[in-house]
Amino acid sequence: MDVSSSANGPIIPSKRERPPKDLTPKQQAIWREYTADLDRDWFSDTRPLLTELCAHVDYARMLAGGIEEVRARLVGLPMESKEAKSLSRQLAGLLRSHGKQSSAIANLSTKLRLTPQSRQSARRADQVRNRTGPRPWEWREGDGA
Repeated sequence: MDVSSSANGPIIPSKRERPPKDLTPKQQAIWREYTADLDRDWFSDTRPLLTELCAHVDYARMLAGGIEEVRARLVGLPMESKEAKSLSRQLAGLLRSHGKQSSAIANLSTKLRLTPQSRQSARRADQVRNRTGPRPWEWREGDGA
């Protein structure tokens, strides 16, 4: 069978959507990471959400680098020193910011159906449940309970 045609005519492969020009080169690379593994039309209606997700992932990575820098500078400093107190405040702020980025990433990933739970259909969940057998707390007729 010729894979380049079907009963309805030839299959024309489509190109992956290019990342927006307003993303930084790092964010464009993140865009390509996400779009490489999914169907070409996965993000067709959600391009703005994917754009935001790429930016948040980039920001989270940047903040993670800053967190590691501050942690490295804190090592060996007496906790009572002015520098240690200043660095501790800086670290706390970076950790808060990183947490906000992580929350945004989780939220957008769910909206874009990138998480395992959002990819699993209800029908598939039923199939898995039926294969695993009864749950210990479920009573079934004929079990003698």
